Amino acid sequence: MIGDDKAIDLNGPTRCEILNKAQLQTLKNRLGQDPLRPDAQPEVAWQKIEKTKKALGSVLLDQSIIAGIGNIYRAEILFLLGIDPERPGSELERSQFDELWQLTSGLLKIGLKYNRIITVPADQIIKPLSRLKRDERLLVYKKSNCEKCGTRIRKFELGARTMYSCRKCQK
Repeated sequence: MIGDDKAIDLNGPTRCEILNKAQLQTLKNRLGQDPLRPDAQPEVAWQKIEKTKKALGSVLLDQSIIAGIGNIYRAEILFLLGIDPERPGSELERSQFDELWQLTSGLLKIGLKYNRIITVPADQIIKPLSRLKRDERLLVYKKSNCEKCGTRIRKFELGARTMYSCRKCQK
């Protein structure tokens, strides 16, 4: 807030510009596989993840590996899969990656459809997705206690962003 009449919104793009075809292609070349695209190649993402010792919580923020996962999605995806965000990518099993890819694709499609991040499983919802309040749409992000076991949610920095996880449910 600058004063009574003016404010600054720090959310949103850090840079907006119109790109020509060459610039657009350069930008696209920097991006990883997009789980929303039918022509995505999950194998390409897997090959990068299985070789890295970086924590999965950091890997999922790397847009050059998988495009579209931000801070909220990474916390929620790893929670839903029961994966410790500090586990090295190289320790992820192929079957876990396949599950991660499918879950990510599904969650991003829901987010696109409803224009909001919704990660709570459908069987836990008693009203239409479009009517969920923010605290009803998420399971671990910015929560104090785990939705599954009641354990205090761990809040820490990982990949230069705040991470949320349950020590008991995420191994």
